[in-house]
Amino acid sequence: MKCLILAAGKGSRLRNRVDCKPLLSVLGVPLIERVIRNSMQGGADDFYIVTGNQKEKVTSFLNILSKRLNVSIKTLENSEWANSENGTSIYKAKNYLTEPFLLLMSDHLFDPSIVKQLLASDLGEGEITLAVDENITNPIIDFEDVTRVRYDNGKIQNIGKELSSYNAFDTGIFYCSPAIFDALDKSSEKGDTSLSGAVRILAKNGKANVLGINGKYWIDIDDPAALKKAEKLLYGKLIKPVDGLISRYINRKFSIGIFTPLLLKIYKGITPNQVTILSFVVGLVSSLYFFLGYAITGALLIQLSSILDGCDGEIARLKHMQSKLGDFVDAILDRYADGFILLGIFYYSLTEIGDKEIFGIYYSSLLIIIISVLAIIGNLMVSYSTAKSTVNFGYRYTRKWIAAGKGRDLRLFLLFLGGILTYFHPIFAFLALFIIAIQTNTIVIWRTFLSWNYFLNKDSLVSNKVKAIIFDFDGTIANTMPFLTELAVRLMTETYDISKNEAKKRYLETTGLAFANQIELIFPNHPNNHEVATTFESRKLEGIFAHSIFSEVIPTLKYFKNKGIKTFICSSTKQEIITKYARLNKIDDLVDGLFGYKSDFRKGAQIDFVLQHYKLQPSEVLFIGDSLKDYDFANDKKVGFIGLSRTFKKMDFQNKGLSCVNRLTDLTKLFNQSEKYFNSFEKVKL
Repeated sequence: MKCLILAAGKGSRLRNRVDCKPLLSVLGVPLIERVIRNSMQGGADDFYIVTGNQKEKVTSFLNILSKRLNVSIKTLENSEWANSENGTSIYKAKNYLTEPFLLLMSDHLFDPSIVKQLLASDLGEGEITLAVDENITNPIIDFEDVTRVRYDNGKIQNIGKELSSYNAFDTGIFYCSPAIFDALDKSSEKGDTSLSGAVRILAKNGKANVLGINGKYWIDIDDPAALKKAEKLLYGKLIKPVDGLISRYINRKFSIGIFTPLLLKIYKGITPNQVTILSFVVGLVSSLYFFLGYAITGALLIQLSSILDGCDGEIARLKHMQSKLGDFVDAILDRYADGFILLGIFYYSLTEIGDKEIFGIYYSSLLIIIISVLAIIGNLMVSYSTAKSTVNFGYRYTRKWIAAGKGRDLRLFLLFLGGILTYFHPIFAFLALFIIAIQTNTIVIWRTFLSWNYFLNKDSLVSNKVKAIIFDFDGTIANTMPFLTELAVRLMTETYDISKNEAKKRYLETTGLAFANQIELIFPNHPNNHEVATTFESRKLEGIFAHSIFSEVIPTLKYFKNKGIKTFICSSTKQEIITKYARLNKIDDLVDGLFGYKSDFRKGAQIDFVLQHYKLQPSEVLFIGDSLKDYDFANDKKVGFIGLSRTFKKMDFQNKGLSCVNRLTDLTKLFNQSEKYFNSFEKVKL
């Protein structure tokens, strides 16, 4: 997607900070680089930058950036920038942009998802779409300078900075057809060379659309006050959803509020890896203080190291410097730092309370050694269990509390508290070690149980118990989901006020249900629902037979037939379609039952029929489906479930703690592994 960025202006209100506004450093990254990176995340990949003021500096920087990001960046000069409005800058790109393109301002920062949503929206011939902020009390807006928008039914009625009646703000993020250039011509003839003038021309013809940003962030950096707001906004985005309790509520307060800004101020060129090393060194020094007997100082340095451990990631995200190598180095140095810290506290405990009676309890040196070794090994094994589970099973621990893998911040905080409390008695340092030993090894034991359970339910299916497998139809047996998704999205965007991207998202979220139920769920009580559902079923019937089964379906069905395992197809697709499709693709003789949708015979009822008619227990049946709704049906009937990563990604299933395979033939491999496992298990019992 081509992207035009206007970067010709001077930015006079920031002249005390920088003589070239596009190169203004925002937390260590030039403003225009942030705009380009954000638009790349949104889907842009071919850039045209209109320059004017300090064109040599801007062009030189962009040439380097183009190579660094491996993206096409072409500069276009607007020699009239000082005496004309922004419309003249847009016009410089007329000969280069002959298809829809993204239009941005070099001084507007924004959430990349706004661009994604905008580019996914429908853009009719001769139209433009402007992303608008409907929050007209947004506190980060400069109300003296912002461009106001009045719209109705998704169409701009008027736009300008002087509007007294308005219901949205112009974010400066546009999706334009080349018609914008003709509108600029007409507006210029009237003496108005601004972009807003061209938008007003299009608005009169009903060709200017709006798209609400739904609370996502954007900010126009025009003066020092706006720059401070932008930096505060970016800092506020640094809290990660995977943060542990201590990181979220304590460490981030200090890292975001004090240390990350301080590090960036002291050395603007600082890198995440440098901060990682700094955190590691502070951890080593904390260990040294425990060895020397200064536990309170050591404890303070432990917490400082823990806070700095968050700063490296914050700086990486702020400066767009995330890398797998950085993550690897961070993990390795964290393990070394933890080991040295625990060794230091072990030595401190041994010298201060070893072979002494305290509060009526004798603390032998052997006890202290055992507890310390358990703490050190347990701490290492927590990380090792995470890595092995990912490598061996492709399974990440996603549950809460002790199995979640979000515990380093808590462990360091416990050691910090133990060290501080040595002010009252040295025993507290050892108690912290004791808690760490219990906590880490409990995590490892619980994770072993989770992995064992995951192995039995996924990588070693209990094939001697599974007597029947139910397959979903669309997306599992039949390669029809791309066709159905395209059809559904087209009908929804033609009938309802919804973008393509949002329509696709909602359709996939509800797939597994009959389309009539999907559409009612997405657009409750809409008068057009029945007509849309009827049209969908009619067009589905016309086109579905042109899409064949997946290549691995027949080998998989034959495998289970030879094993004596019954197979069924259950679906929200109508019965007559299922029957005809199976016959055409020659799989009707390979399954024991074909069940399609009827008003009183939906998926849940179909599963019930299989269980009752074939006298099967839920534990003896496995459901294979490509959507999370399929899991809901299976779970409701207490039937086992394995996801198939076609419509949904593997991670979508794993994030729900569900087993998942990439292809149907992977099921046969799992059953083969299961047989080998149980055969060897039986031999051991004998």
